[in-house]
Amino acid sequence: MNNNLLIVDDEAAVCLLLQEWLTEAGFACQTALSGNEALEVLRKHEFGAVISDLSMPGMSGLDLLARVRETHPHTAFLMATGVGDIRLAVEAMKQGADDYIMKPFQLDAVVANVTRALEVRHLEFELENYRTHLEDMVHERTGKLQAALEHISQIYDETLEALGAALDLKDGDTAGYPRRVTR
Repeated sequence: MNNNLLIVDDEAAVCLLLQEWLTEAGFACQTALSGNEALEVLRKHEFGAVISDLSMPGMSGLDLLARVRETHPHTAFLMATGVGDIRLAVEAMKQGADDYIMKPFQLDAVVANVTRALEVRHLEFELENYRTHLEDMVHERTGKLQAALEHISQIYDETLEALGAALDLKDGDTAGYPRRVTR
């Protein structure tokens, strides 16, 4: 699981606070002060999750969410929002955000939300990978099963011919009859 986080907020103090808390909690953090800066950082580095402020000048958190979903679909995205923005946070989740974090921040809640979002994204990635490999395995085993059925059919035909030949040897008067029946 990728524990690298990108924190995006137009307030540098908020970025530094989250970076300090989450670094102490075991995450590797980078910050960006705008949506455009975040996209530049995302082009250069892989992140397990992005934590973005909802209300930023220029590119909003919702706009950033849409761009991240296009270019980094396996990256978890958490929206940071104030109490008055709950409806927008719910809208963000409808548009693909994994969770939202309430301001003012509570360290335990932030760490729990980030950890849960990373785990969910990791499990979704594993499930997608499993589905892909499952289709390959089903295709491979179907081919093996068809080959085995053809082999069984061939053995069945050979067995019937051998039984017919044995009957021919035993009773010369009816020679060829079992072979004609087998055909």
